[in-house]
Amino acid sequence: MFNKKFIGSTVALVVGVLAIVAGLAEPSSTMFAGIYIVLGSLAYRSLKKRKLGMVQDSKIRLILEVVGILAIILLILMQNNLQANIVNDPFPNIVIPLWVIVAYLVVYFRGTKSSEEKEAKIEDSTQTT
Repeated sequence: MFNKKFIGSTVALVVGVLAIVAGLAEPSSTMFAGIYIVLGSLAYRSLKKRKLGMVQDSKIRLILEVVGILAIILLILMQNNLQANIVNDPFPNIVIPLWVIVAYLVVYFRGTKSSEEKEAKIEDSTQTT
């Protein structure tokens, strides 16, 4: 069953897989961009499920999320001639990794309220007016 709450991460996952396949067919930085997108979307989805209460918080889930984000950072930082890569091909070398990390951090710090909390907040606001 498809959950509409995860449409963004699902689209990102599909785009990432397609980028990996394209990168394998014609070796380029597209493959690494796909890897960043897939790792980031899986970490994002896992975090969002935890924040929504759809899955229990577990140390293993948290560790896998952190490993995915750290893998993205390490893959970027371990490149030879990183500055030239960023200048010559910015999307797979800085834009996509930053997008992935920022998306994860937004959900992490903003959090996602459960439906009961949202309903309680709506009830509180209607009672005070």
